[in-house]
Amino acid sequence: MVVFTGANGHGKSGLLEAVHMLSVGKSLRASNDREIVNHSIARDGGHVHALGVFNNGPESVRAQFDLQVTPGSTESFNRLNVQSKEWRINGVKVAPVEFVGRANVVIFEASDLELALGAAAVRRRYLDILIGQFDTEYVQTLIRLNRVRQSRNALLRGSFEVQDFEEEIAFWDGRFCEESTKIIQTRREVMQLLQARAAPIHKELSEGESLDLTYLPNLGSAARAAESNELVGTELRTLIYNGLMASKRKEQSSGHMVIGPHLDDFRINIDGAPSRRYASRGQARTAALSLRLAEASLVTEFAKRDPIIAFDDVLSEMDSMRRSMILERASQYEQTLLTVTDGALVGRTGLQGAQNFRVVRGNVTPFN
Repeated sequence: MVVFTGANGHGKSGLLEAVHMLSVGKSLRASNDREIVNHSIARDGGHVHALGVFNNGPESVRAQFDLQVTPGSTESFNRLNVQSKEWRINGVKVAPVEFVGRANVVIFEASDLELALGAAAVRRRYLDILIGQFDTEYVQTLIRLNRVRQSRNALLRGSFEVQDFEEEIAFWDGRFCEESTKIIQTRREVMQLLQARAAPIHKELSEGESLDLTYLPNLGSAARAAESNELVGTELRTLIYNGLMASKRKEQSSGHMVIGPHLDDFRINIDGAPSRRYASRGQARTAALSLRLAEASLVTEFAKRDPIIAFDDVLSEMDSMRRSMILERASQYEQTLLTVTDGALVGRTGLQGAQNFRVVRGNVTPFN
């Protein structure tokens, strides 16, 4: 276990975010590059560099991310002038899809409450990152689907100017159904595996409460979504196509697609009640933690190696019993990274068996 102790705002979370970024190729929180660099680099330009060496038994992976920024201006504070962006594995430049999953990191942070309480996009992103850590084909399928969707949406918005609109839309319909079938099948299978692992963890952490996860593909109606759970291959593809045809009028008026995996969700029920409506913050935190620990178990099984487990300043919001349970589970993994504002949260025994570092204004130094 590695413990980073420091006051809030001194860079502990940024450190763990950099480690996570070297696993999945993108920021844990940020939606764009501007949010991952400090103000001086955004204004004056400079080089952003993250490098990590991950040891997996006899093998090691050197993961590297580089971002070159040119000077901006005060008028474009929210925009970043990116000159180049590169991902490298063992010194060799690779595409982002080849970067994902070469090292595995599972991180739990305070904002994970949004998994139980927030919007569908939060849970969808969680599921995509989880699967992407051990299934490269899934990541490639997502990329293809997004390109198909962008092309189809552009066609919808310019339908009056396209001479062979029906022929072109039929082509994209076929591509969309093909890629959506693969994504829905994979998400459904992973959700079943996640349920099997998360439920017993949650029962232990919550002292008896049940946790149920239900995948909700967006196929235009609840009936089609329910029917999809029993279908695979051609039959599922046909169901997706029927949903697409039923949504034609709505999407033509809106100018974009209104069904598909880009709108999927999954429901979290705690003791039979939807978490988004009825869960307390404590219940939401326990549900999110159960999902993360189940995620670590899945990554271990499919990637054939333990992920790095990271807890970003979450012990302070737990009672002593749950802290002990979390630290015990974390100790079962080869490496755990833990950030705290006060080492007492880890306990004297935990600190004695850990590597300890202090974080002050972005500087990390070892201490005993």
